[in-house]
Amino acid sequence: MRSIIAFSLLFLTSVSLLAQTVDFKGVLEGYGSLYTGETSPFWLHTNTLGRVDEKTHLSSVFTMKANIALSDVSSFEIGAGVLAKDGFDDKIGLDQAYFSYLGRNIGVVVGKKHYPDLYQGLSASNETILHSQNAAAIPGIRFFIHDPVFFLGDHGLGFKFAFEEYLMDDDRYIESARLHHKSFRLVYRSLSNFQIALGADHYVQWGGISDEFGKLPSEFSDYLKAITGRASDDAVGGQEVNALGNQLGTYVINVNTKINDLDVEFIYNHIFEDGSGMKMGNFPDGRYGIYIEDNRDTFWGTPWVRAFMYEIYYTKNQSRDRQSSRRDGADNYFNNNLYRSGWTYQNQVIGTPFILLNDNRFRIGTNIIMVHHIGIKGEAFSNIPYRFLFSYRQNYGIKDSFYPQKRVIYSSLLELSLLENENKLKLQLGADIKSYENSVFGVGLKYSRDLF
Repeated sequence: MRSIIAFSLLFLTSVSLLAQTVDFKGVLEGYGSLYTGETSPFWLHTNTLGRVDEKTHLSSVFTMKANIALSDVSSFEIGAGVLAKDGFDDKIGLDQAYFSYLGRNIGVVVGKKHYPDLYQGLSASNETILHSQNAAAIPGIRFFIHDPVFFLGDHGLGFKFAFEEYLMDDDRYIESARLHHKSFRLVYRSLSNFQIALGADHYVQWGGISDEFGKLPSEFSDYLKAITGRASDDAVGGQEVNALGNQLGTYVINVNTKINDLDVEFIYNHIFEDGSGMKMGNFPDGRYGIYIEDNRDTFWGTPWVRAFMYEIYYTKNQSRDRQSSRRDGADNYFNNNLYRSGWTYQNQVIGTPFILLNDNRFRIGTNIIMVHHIGIKGEAFSNIPYRFLFSYRQNYGIKDSFYPQKRVIYSSLLELSLLENENKLKLQLGADIKSYENSVFGVGLKYSRDLF
């Protein structure tokens, strides 16, 4: 709480000094829900930036930010937000607290700031299968190129990249673990705006303090080994077999084009966590998707559909077919023997939310999945904006612990905008139809207002 007060005072002082040139904004958001089961339907609590968990009934966020325009193409922003919620844990804490700079091509973020939503809330994973809108923002430093830098003009060959460092400051099995992320895209853009981007993302959790092994390797030499995927000396009881830290990665292909004046994007993510996955030994595991958006007045003659997304998530291989799996076992996505809290932050999955926590929310409990996901956004009856999500989920369990029968869940969300003025009000109707236990239904209300 002291840190919240201190940051707020610093924030307000900075704004008062710059009041002549700053665009100042404050937003209040509230959420409430009721549901029939012990936990809410999947899409009522999923991809909510860590503001809602499976048992949340009430949540509120107050956010304030000051944006300072430095030029037509660059700006500086200071932001802070406070979150109060109930659920598995009643909580009052920071939702965001950051300083950021955004230029023509480059950006820098220092602090705790949410990533932007790239697909209007229709995707289950946002940019890649490894990073969704599900968990809260992690404090750290980001440096990134947000628009491609081309070698000649504004087309031809270019590139994008990001380099980021974070501290995982939540309550987890390895205390104070660090997180490194880098990404690179080689981009080709034609004069007709056809674009293809090929690249990869690499994450690694490393360092920290273990109750069993004490302080884990955290020198600069260990950092270099972690970010390059090299193995360490046997300093942690042989737990890190392939490389130092908990390594995760994805190969990425994005193709953007126009078809009949529609903006179309094809998406492919191949997931890997070790050398065999890097060599495609776990193919066809990954994410496959198509996103269609129409910014014209109507979508094929009707406003009912303005954006559409279809995704497939498949993780049933996990390198089980390769010969070496007989020695070291198959993959175990988002889990790790040493970093047992896995690919989570504040007990919420960081990557695709179709991979689930176990019942005590300590480790990943389901990561062998097959999912078909659809998202649609448009305007019903010419004046009711809506968002619809539907996911056909098949869950098979986890490494060495398969379910006796596959678990089938039909998860859906219908969100209707009831007010679209200075007060914004959305009604949410969610449902999980399950093959293995009682189905769950829920209703939620989302309210927001710009205070200044």
